[in-house]
Amino acid sequence: MLARIRTACLTLGATLSIALATSTPTPTLAQTAGTLQQSIASCDRGDQAACLAAGLALSDVENRAYDPFLALRFLQQACAANQTAACGRLALIFFAGEGDVERDLPSAGNFATRACAGNDRDGCEVAEAVFAEPGSPQFDAEKALRYRRANCTFGNRRSCIDLARILYAMDDALPAEQIALAACVPGDPASAQVCAFGQRLQSLRRKAEAAREAAIQAARNAQAREQAVFDQYMGRRDYDGALYYSLYHLRSKSHAETAIMAAARAGALSTIFRDHFYVLEYWFPSGPVAQIAASQIAQIRQANDCGIWNCTNTPGASEARWRAAGGGRASSSYSGSGSSYTPSPMPSSASIAKQTRDKYRSYNCTGSRRLSSSHPACQ
Repeated sequence: MLARIRTACLTLGATLSIALATSTPTPTLAQTAGTLQQSIASCDRGDQAACLAAGLALSDVENRAYDPFLALRFLQQACAANQTAACGRLALIFFAGEGDVERDLPSAGNFATRACAGNDRDGCEVAEAVFAEPGSPQFDAEKALRYRRANCTFGNRRSCIDLARILYAMDDALPAEQIALAACVPGDPASAQVCAFGQRLQSLRRKAEAAREAAIQAARNAQAREQAVFDQYMGRRDYDGALYYSLYHLRSKSHAETAIMAAARAGALSTIFRDHFYVLEYWFPSGPVAQIAASQIAQIRQANDCGIWNCTNTPGASEARWRAAGGGRASSSYSGSGSSYTPSPMPSSASIAKQTRDKYRSYNCTGSRRLSSSHPACQ
């Protein structure tokens, strides 16, 4: 791009002259000088179009009157009058630093911004070059991206591929692909790079779309299988199984609601494992499922005040267990002399030792693992 800007700075005026030459004979040196003087005179009288013509002529290297420093006077006057071509030419002159004019990037950026706002191609290209140069004090990534878009719209392939790469790096793959392919001209060697880049992005997108579609289909198949299992439980009227599957496998509130409401309509709430109601109470803070859970939990608590917890440490628990084991057949009042309860005698340590020794001998002194008869353990 920089080479093009410099070339444009030197040849834009010549291009204009060539275009005019297609309909008129090539002017002589005297005619050229006379035309320039007329433009300067008209500019001095306030004709801004003449100021533009004078500035373009003086900044044209093919013109014998080439004087970029003098051209600044007329171009600046025309640019101030919103002649965008003048602003673009000023941007080129200050960016390239031609003739007696030193390179001035801040001035080039200012004039380029004004020119590009008027859709001047040279101004847009200078703006991109100024704001996209990382080592420049004028570097501005956001502005550079904006002017790359403009230049890509103008058909600058280099800007298009740079823009596409930046967008791809920013995870904007689809716009990057579209920009690259729009700038691609099949069969044009100058388009080979941008075409290859666009086609690669297109291939990556299609692979990603295929993988995503496969994942979606796999999820749908898994969902269908899970629904089939749930439907089997419901078809057998196994509401407890359906609820268990909903709570601990599917983890689905909608399936759990379907199962418990079906059980309620069928009068089969008694078949539901009671701990499920505590889960439902947590999952459903309100609504019909919450009401069913609360009702069932209330019934459970009436039957057993301990809820889902055991009653080991509650008052009277030890006596209750003793009575359940058969110790409560007699009167609950204690009478030391009249009690018929006789505790079972505990074996002595000698008896326990003998039993242990006999078991050891039986295991080790007989059968396939038998020790020799002379072994001390078998004596």
